[in-house]
Amino acid sequence: MTEFTDSLAEPPENRCPHCDSVVPEGSAVCLMCGAEMPLTDTAVPPKPANEQPAETPVVEPVTEPSDVPDVVEFVMRERQSPLVFGLTAVFAIFILIMGALVLQYQSDEISMIIAPSVTPIPPTLTYTPTWTPLPTETRPPTLTPTITPTPAPTAAPQPPRLHTVNSGETLIGLSALYRVSMDSILQANQMSPDQPIQVNQNLQIPWPTPTPPLEIVAVEINGELVLADPAGCERYEVKEGDSIARIANLFGVELALLNKVNRLDEDTILFPGDTVCIPEIRYGESLPPTPGPSPTPTVTAPPPGPRLLYPVDKAVIDPPDGIVTLQWTAVQDLAESEWYMVELVDANDLDALPYRGFTRDNAFQLPHDWRPDIPETRLMRWRVSLVNVTGWREDGLPIYTFGGEMSEPAFFTWLGAIPTATPTPTSTPTATPET
Repeated sequence: MTEFTDSLAEPPENRCPHCDSVVPEGSAVCLMCGAEMPLTDTAVPPKPANEQPAETPVVEPVTEPSDVPDVVEFVMRERQSPLVFGLTAVFAIFILIMGALVLQYQSDEISMIIAPSVTPIPPTLTYTPTWTPLPTETRPPTLTPTITPTPAPTAAPQPPRLHTVNSGETLIGLSALYRVSMDSILQANQMSPDQPIQVNQNLQIPWPTPTPPLEIVAVEINGELVLADPAGCERYEVKEGDSIARIANLFGVELALLNKVNRLDEDTILFPGDTVCIPEIRYGESLPPTPGPSPTPTVTAPPPGPRLLYPVDKAVIDPPDGIVTLQWTAVQDLAESEWYMVELVDANDLDALPYRGFTRDNAFQLPHDWRPDIPETRLMRWRVSLVNVTGWREDGLPIYTFGGEMSEPAFFTWLGAIPTATPTPTSTPTATPET
């Protein structure tokens, strides 16, 4: 059986010595590379021993040859040459180089497309239940109302009044008419004192300003500070025979304190009907602090006294029986209750009482009965002060308090009047009708 199998084995393949391709048996040229094939002897396989004699072949009729070539079918085993491997390697290297260049010079968008970034997936939140206490109701705090003090309204300054000058009017007359000083009228109209006013001229007349109230004062007595407070003080009306020293002794007030509170001096003479403020006296206290950055308390000073102008000091009145007009500078624009008080006294008679006159002008004409009735030259002293009129007496004289400092005194010489004999009235005869 083995021998039969070997006898049936395929004969060896005929290959090209150049390209190792399978060449059909009997071909003289390699079909792949075209090389000539070497000649080989055809091997005759041995006949088996138990082979029976073959039958006599039947002779087929001889046919004429045709022009169609014989079709040779054979099985070719494919084998790649080194050239194919070389071309494949070159093509692979080219692909790698191009890919490296593309990756190196690619843009951000292309890189994101080619190599997408890994988007991290957020972890899943796991809620752990916690115990939350219930909210408790908290009452709102009670607001304490604050009292905001209402500021006191400030008086708006009034515009000046207008006055058209008429024929015969003077600045002194306008000052007395509107109860303001001549200086304030001149200042409001930007005029000089020697500039006369003209008819039909429009003048601005300012409003008067009030006098400051009495202030608390302090006097050191025997090394102790004593305060005199005029707030809500008692008003004492001067009677016949009273003096400032007697009033101070009557109420137990130091004379210096009483004078300072009422803005008086030692030469002031009180008349019946005058009023004096009796202050409250406090011992061992200090002045209340004044609001402001300065810690030192200050006391508001009263208005200064007027400056006397005419007649000049030590002047002689000539003629003695002429009209004598006293003039002084205005202290300020007078308020409705403010007046000037003029005092005239005979300086040669120490017991003489002064004459007092009141005016709202800064000039005062002396009455004729103020002239001394002694036929000799007398030295007269006069001064002016600012007072606040609080009322009027039945005889027409004002009730007042002192509102400022007294002016410095001035003197002039005045010849007294020669008393004239009072003429004796004579009876006029009447006619008696005849019967």
